[in-house]
Amino acid sequence: MKKIFLFVILLAIYATLAISTVFTHSGTADEIAHHIPGGYVILEKHDFKIDTSHPPLSRYIAALPLKLFIHPVLPQEKNEWRVEDRSIFGKRFFFELNNNPKKILFASRLAIVLIGLLCAVTLFFFTKKLYSEKCAYFALFLYVFSPNIIAHSGLATTDMTATCFMLLSLFTFWNFLEKPNLRNILLAGLVIGLAQLSKYSLLILYPIYFIFVLWKTREKNSSKILLKYISVCLLSVFIIWLGYGFEFSPLLKDAMRQKEKLDLIQNYLLKTLPNLNFEIISNFLLNVPMALSSYILGILGVFRHSEMGHSTYFLGTQLNYGNKLYFLLAYLLKTPLPSIVFFLTSLVLIFKKKVTKKEMYLLTVILVVFVGASFSKLQLGLRYILPIYPILFILSSSTLEFWLISKKRIIFSFLTGWYIISVILTWPNYLSYFNEITGGPSNGWKYLRDSNLDWGQDLPALSRYLNERKIENITLNYFGQDKPENYGINFNIFSPKELVSAENKVYAISVNYLDNIKWTKIYKPDFKAGNSIFIYDLRTNQAAK
Repeated sequence: MKKIFLFVILLAIYATLAISTVFTHSGTADEIAHHIPGGYVILEKHDFKIDTSHPPLSRYIAALPLKLFIHPVLPQEKNEWRVEDRSIFGKRFFFELNNNPKKILFASRLAIVLIGLLCAVTLFFFTKKLYSEKCAYFALFLYVFSPNIIAHSGLATTDMTATCFMLLSLFTFWNFLEKPNLRNILLAGLVIGLAQLSKYSLLILYPIYFIFVLWKTREKNSSKILLKYISVCLLSVFIIWLGYGFEFSPLLKDAMRQKEKLDLIQNYLLKTLPNLNFEIISNFLLNVPMALSSYILGILGVFRHSEMGHSTYFLGTQLNYGNKLYFLLAYLLKTPLPSIVFFLTSLVLIFKKKVTKKEMYLLTVILVVFVGASFSKLQLGLRYILPIYPILFILSSSTLEFWLISKKRIIFSFLTGWYIISVILTWPNYLSYFNEITGGPSNGWKYLRDSNLDWGQDLPALSRYLNERKIENITLNYFGQDKPENYGINFNIFSPKELVSAENKVYAISVNYLDNIKWTKIYKPDFKAGNSIFIYDLRTNQAAK
């Protein structure tokens, strides 16, 4: 009974922390521009090609509460939601077609909190199966008080859904490897399919699983497991197709930016195959139906985006193609130090003894995801490696027996206490969490930005600051898609002159835009709203330099 009580208490703490962030942050750029309005269009109109940058599962989840309880208005004409700049329709959906943007945002976010709870339960039972019940409680503890997990659990984006279904897939496939019966084949296939519907990057699960199937074949000296693995894969493809409503259409028919995509394909093919008749290829892409065309188009888009890269902030410099050390640094700076100590201890203990198959299984996934992300040119935040965090917690939990021996209990108590306190002190600004290496969350902007810190989430914190000091008007440069006026913020935009020299005013500047304004290198901010919006009160022209 005590164990059940502890389990429930930990889940309740997690839910409380996650829900508190739901109600204390404005809409992030991606929620308003992409995931929520796009998800509702997909759910209501089945227009999968409105945006193929992500598979639809996380968007289904975010949009489902809207369909069940809120019933937002959508335009009747397709061309009204099919605009090239998706943020235009996103803003129209939130602020023009519907008059309840906060209600829509909260409902979508609460659905993701439920996904986070499913992830927590999965983590507990997976750890219990691999190690012990005590270890499972420790892994759950690490999950519940992880600032990165809490931050993304309260946002209607793709990251928590991908984290949950990757972990659930690892669990069900482990059960399949142990006992490849019909039940485990069906569960493994179902959940791998759901994982693929969560994020394109989880395609890496197929080759990882194949490696362990080959290992199993060597152990058992049987090829039956290979046939069963093929069955798992086929079932997962069926689930993916089901997630797209059994779509069967030409690849580029009705695609956004159709001509641009055709030109890109043509240029690529002519470089590699100069004598190719592109008219035949073009006819195929535009007229020959195929299953999963939107899914395939999305994967091709991700490969192209990864190849092109994206500008990212790294150690004081704006990089066009990322850096191979980006995610290592992000992990070291944005993970609580006690959590890092627990994981490093697990690595030492694992490699001091013979590495078991279960540890090889978990370490392989961590390594592949981490290395793949590090070599990608898309590096916009720790969230890209968020799915490995529950796996880190599982391995960390394996050290519990080591920590509970003799004098190590004191160190263990200190580390766990530190872990809890760091989360309490950070509330509710978990997205902008940085550990003590940087000097804490207020200094993280010097090292990493983008979605590590500033996603447009801190309009409420800015509003509170202005109300407390009775500041009626500011000059604002805001990174995000939400409307400051909805939070009682009266503002003017920067004039070209103010980008170079400040006037005697109150300025508020999102961290992602600091480098666009020259005088921010001279003045120190008077306050940092949620650590992502810097406020400069220059009315007396006496700001500290």
